[in-house]
Parts: sequence; structure tokens; C-alpha cells
Amino acid sequence: MALTGLQIFKHLPGGKKEKEANCKKCGFPTCMAFAMKLAKQETTSDNCEYISDELKALLEEASIKQQREIKFGKTDRQVIVGNETVMFRHDKTFVNPTCLAVKLESSDSDFEIKLASIANYSVERVGENLKIDAIALIDADNSFTDKAIKVANTGLALILQSSNFDTIKEVLASIKEYKPLVCLKNIDISKIIEIEKEYGVPVVVSGSNIEDIVNKSTKAIEAKSENLVLNLEKSENIFEDLTYIRRSAIENKFRPLGFPTITFIDQVTEDTLNSTEKTVNASVLMCKYSNILVLDTFDEALIYTLLTLRQNIFTDPQKPLQIEPKVYPIGDVDRNSPILVSTNFALTYFVVASEAEASGVPVYLIITPSDGMSVLTAWAASKFTGETIAKAVKEAKFDELVDHREIIIPGYVGNLKEEIEEELPGWEIIIGPNEVVELPDFIRNYKNCLKL
Repeated sequence: MALTGLQIFKHLPGGKKEKEANCKKCGFPTCMAFAMKLAKQETTSDNCEYISDELKALLEEASIKQQREIKFGKTDRQVIVGNETVMFRHDKTFVNPTCLAVKLESSDSDFEIKLASIANYSVERVGENLKIDAIALIDADNSFTDKAIKVANTGLALILQSSNFDTIKEVLASIKEYKPLVCLKNIDISKIIEIEKEYGVPVVVSGSNIEDIVNKSTKAIEAKSENLVLNLEKSENIFEDLTYIRRSAIENKFRPLGFPTITFIDQVTEDTLNSTEKTVNASVLMCKYSNILVLDTFDEALIYTLLTLRQNIFTDPQKPLQIEPKVYPIGDVDRNSPILVSTNFALTYFVVASEAEASGVPVYLIITPSDGMSVLTAWAASKFTGETIAKAVKEAKFDELVDHREIIIPGYVGNLKEEIEEELPGWEIIIGPNEVVELPDFIRNYKNCLKL
């Protein structure tokens, strides 16, 4: 863990009340000021000529990354994995999302069709376009080099897997600038290190068990080669082993295991498992603790499941997904358009907006400030009240925008009806449905119900 300013200060002349205290030779007025800047990495320890060897050792230890950050792929769609600092998301946050890749063999008769499907796959959820990050190209015939170039030209990050050292060198000579991740199977670690050094690309260190990986990664570290990704082959206890690797890196700062991991789903699951069962395993691997997941098949529905899970895991739990509180016109609104109200939790907004659009009726959607909470959570926390809703309506000047005086609120907070009407005299508050899937029919028909 990084040292705080106070921890650093205790080792400086000012903290130890020595005669050199606050000498200003470092360029700062006091030792405390220097310590605070040093903690923020806005200066270096070299600026203090009185810094102790003990503090230098502490700073060096604190600066070691628990898990190294690895990058591969072109700049515009570069994949970044690793650099995690905690075991559990709620401790702080996870940093770089798990890379989702799909395996594709160079000999596949439907190679072009599958490549196009994978490259063009994109779905939108909560305002974010979710895509597959990489293709793991398997060397299966003489077309490997040509197929690697085709994959690289799609813009997707590329993972190259081959057992032929010369073939990998041939491919890298053609697409070195695409920075692929190289996975050499059954090749001596010295050859793997040679590839990393000569071409400047990250490489996979594979092993049959954790001890095997430690031995190989140690040799790489000794050779000043640390652009590594770890791969456990045919692990019988993959979840337990990956947890051990992550804990060794995060809690013990054990350098030979302080690298991201890659898991090929077909290496760690039984052949008898169907696609859904493999996806369940992939979901667990994403949570515990694979940095790169390589799926053996491309199934849009199951890919979407994993992308959704990843989106939920790799958000900062201390910063809920929020959108700007304001009025969002949905469709070609006019003076007769209905008015809906909701909170600024991003997922709530996009779901409500989607269903409102599906109604085919142009509507105004008022989003109130609620610290990124859902409707019921915001109501329970007094963030979604009659006062906040009325304030949003007044600030938007709806009395000038529409001819009617009706506002639709979520059904679960129907008890706010009277409170809002007190805040907005002359307005009628309509209690909408509890479930958002019922919203389209409600919007289309609520006028008729009011007439009954």
C-alpha cells in the first residue's frame, strides 16, 4: 500500500525533530509539505538530501505494483488488464475490466463469417456500448499468418496462440505494431522471454501448476522481462488456484505471481458441459479472478450475459452510475406530451427511457437529483420526495411547456401523490405502474382511464 504523507513525515528530519528540519533545500517550505507532495508522487525522494535509508526502502517497497498492468492491442481499442489493488470490490474498487475474448482457429471453414460476427457485435446498456475485446487466434494450419493480419485489421485486440516459435516470429514481423498478446505453447521460457524482448509485446507464461508458473516467471523477472500474463493449464481447482495467485499478489506482494491471468475456458471445463454451463463457469472466473477470459464459442445471448455481469462488477461501488438531473424529451414532444418522473440512477433512467420510447408516445422524462439511487432507495433516503419533484417541475417551467397539468410518478412511491399535489397546487399526480415493463401500455391508455 502507498505511504501517507504523515507516515513519510515521521521519517524526515522534521518528524524526527533533527537540526536539518524544514531546511527548504527540497524546494518546499516544510518537511510536512515535502512529505505530502511525496505521498502524491508530485516530487521524488532525491530532492531531500537527508532522507534515510529506512525511508528509501519503505518508499521502494510501497512503489511496487501489487499486480502489474499489461496492455495489448491497437491504441484505439487497446486492452488494459491487471493493476488490481484489492481482493474484493467493496474494499475499494476493481480497476481494469476482465478482457472477454473468443477463440477462433485459423483452419475454421467459417472463419470469415465468425470473424465478422465477433468484430461487429455490439449492444448498448446503460448508455455504454458493450463489445468483445479480443480474438484468440489458434495456429491450426498454414494460413495462421494471413488470418492474424485479417484479425488485426478489424481493430480487435489479438491473442496469438501457437506451438511454433518461428511461425510466431513470422506473424509478429507483419503485425508487431498491433501489439498482440503472444501465447507460446510447449516452448521453453527462454524463447518466450526472447519474444517479449525482441518485439516488445506481452507474453503468456503457462504452467501445469502454480509452482511451475512461479519458476518460469521468476526466470523472466531475473531476465528483466516483466510484460507477462500467467496461464494455468488444466487446473483441477481453477477457482482456488486463481484466488491463491491474486492473494499472493495483492496481500503478499509476491512478484512472481504479481501479473494478470488468462484463462481458456475449454482448458478448465469438462467437454461434456454445454454452452450455458460453460458461461456459468466463465461468470465465476470473472469474479474470481481471471483478468482475461477466452471463450471457445461465440453465442450472442451468453456473451451479453457476461458483458452485463462485467459492467456491474467493474463499477466503483462508492460512485453509483448517475446521469445528469434534467428534463429529457423522448420523441417529438409537444404541448400534450405526458410527463414522467424518475431518479438519476443510470440504470433506472435507461430502462424507463427505453420503455417510454417503446410506447410510441412522445414524453417528457424529469430526472431528479438523487445521488444515483434507484426510486425506492432514493425515497427511503428522503432523496426522492414531493419537494424535490415539485422543485424539478417548477425549474423546468412545465406550466409554460404543456397545456395539461398531469405528472406520472412510479407506482411504488404512490404515497407521494398528496405531498406533491400540496407542493404543486393545480397539478394532478397520476400513479403509474409498479413494473417498468407495464409502462408502454400505461402511457398509451392512461388518458382513457382518466375519462372514466
